[in-house]
Amino acid sequence: MALLASRRYMQKSEIFRKIAGYTGSQETKERMFERDKDDLRAMGIQIDVASQDPLFEDEPGYRIRPETYQLPLDKFSPEELGVISAALGIWRRSDFAEEAEGAARRVRSHSLIDLEIPEFDAASLDLIEEGLLEISRALATRSAISFNYQKSGSPLSEDRTVNPLGLSTWKGSWYLVGEDLDRGDIRVFKLSRLSSKVNISKKRDSYEIPKDFSVKDYLIMFNTNQIAVTAKIKRDHLLHIREIASHISPIDDEWDLVTYPSDSRDEAVKEALWYSDLLIIESPKDFREAVVEALTKVVQAHDR
Repeated sequence: MALLASRRYMQKSEIFRKIAGYTGSQETKERMFERDKDDLRAMGIQIDVASQDPLFEDEPGYRIRPETYQLPLDKFSPEELGVISAALGIWRRSDFAEEAEGAARRVRSHSLIDLEIPEFDAASLDLIEEGLLEISRALATRSAISFNYQKSGSPLSEDRTVNPLGLSTWKGSWYLVGEDLDRGDIRVFKLSRLSSKVNISKKRDSYEIPKDFSVKDYLIMFNTNQIAVTAKIKRDHLLHIREIASHISPIDDEWDLVTYPSDSRDEAVKEALWYSDLLIIESPKDFREAVVEALTKVVQAHDR
């Protein structure tokens, strides 16, 4: 907050004098300062480093510019702001309270938008799994982790040392995709199968995540049997489908055209029948024909 409030670059010696918490020997304060810088950068906060006077090579100073600290909330739609608000409300009452509060502080620093943050209990929503917090922090600092892992069908646990590359959920479970350093390959780990605590290496920035890396490329369950469905959906209805949609475009004042994933053909047809006139499948063609056929049978049954 001191670096954010300052209109000039604060030198390290000045920071040690004015900011509470920097105590002990010069070496101790230096270590604390480097740790604090790493923590800020791990949270995505940019620290500018420059000399007070560009004409002289004096001690460098540090500052956080308000325009880089504030989240660009004015670029989000009202629906996206609602998602951000809900997410902050959920994670503020969880093991991620510290991270969520930091994000909430950055949201509140935006003078143009007053975003109301609700209160939820993440534990009651069953969002947390053992090791999730540690792995998230290791991802932020690019630190290796180690843990014991019990593969499906195996009675024994194995020691694993991994560079975390990404986290994702699938049907209520958390998965880690990471580079298994002992096996020299990228592997997928289900967090519920971790049989020990996650230990984080003290070494930061020990690896890089490839720019073209995608968690979904390694989670096979995202790709097998999943079908893209295009359907007309009544405006302001079926929010759960809209949330997973890959594309939404308005047709008129009453309908939107939505493309969304479905686990199977039967699942998509059942969904269309269940939601009746709120959802009309457009493609694939055989899905649409299956819905028409099912509705025809219903009409014929009632005409008898």
